[in-house]
Amino acid sequence: MQKGMADQAQYLLQSVDNALRLLNLFAGEGRLSLTEIAARMGCGKTIAYRLTYTLERRGFLCRGSDGKYSLGMRLFTLGQKVLSEKSYLPLVIPLLDQLTQKVNESTHLVTWESVNHVILLYEALPEQSLRVEMSKAINSRPPHLTSTGLALLATKTDEEIQEYADTIIFEKKTAYSISSKEQLDEDIRFVREHGYAINNQRFEEGAISIAVPIFKKKGASADFSISVSGPSTRMTAHQDMILQELFSTAQQISALL
Repeated sequence: MQKGMADQAQYLLQSVDNALRLLNLFAGEGRLSLTEIAARMGCGKTIAYRLTYTLERRGFLCRGSDGKYSLGMRLFTLGQKVLSEKSYLPLVIPLLDQLTQKVNESTHLVTWESVNHVILLYEALPEQSLRVEMSKAINSRPPHLTSTGLALLATKTDEEIQEYADTIIFEKKTAYSISSKEQLDEDIRFVREHGYAINNQRFEEGAISIAVPIFKKKGASADFSISVSGPSTRMTAHQDMILQELFSTAQQISALL
């Protein structure tokens, strides 16, 4: 961690950070026991219990009769509030649904959430049984190992990209993963030159996704990105058509924002 990030770390309230980390565990899991939570948090069961107890009391978690925890309705209420303020979603969703029908693959609308996180706003799935789904795993995926994250990251300033790199660990999820800042810079240059990002099995072998950024204002960082994801054999065979439809849909969405 470089000096800038070390200076910012002094403002981090550890108890709040732990509670938010705990909630994020449920991004990829429906229900977890106290033992599972403690193991994944890397803390003792006493601390895990105090965190879950507090979150349960506040409605952010609920505990079933079997003792396992799941997300509480308070989060649903807050989520509905967030969605109600996203007035563009009712206009954008039909365009993503149309894109899914045209390419017959999964499509996604993503926005940047914080220094090193993206959030999935909408996912449209094809009828095909063999398909790529992001909804259960997007919060656990490093943005640079997703096409949507790369498309967004490439529109940021070099300083912001460096700040992002300072906050992450370059882990190899597959043999194709970005494993260094130098490799990340290469991908950033590709996106800036061609206008789209490709995640070729960077996080999951056998899966490819292609994404393009969407801007509200010229000269600013992208506000959103949209992607098409699917098995590598199908995505490779139809890449030109998919890119054409992606760019077309992105232009339509930009006109609505």
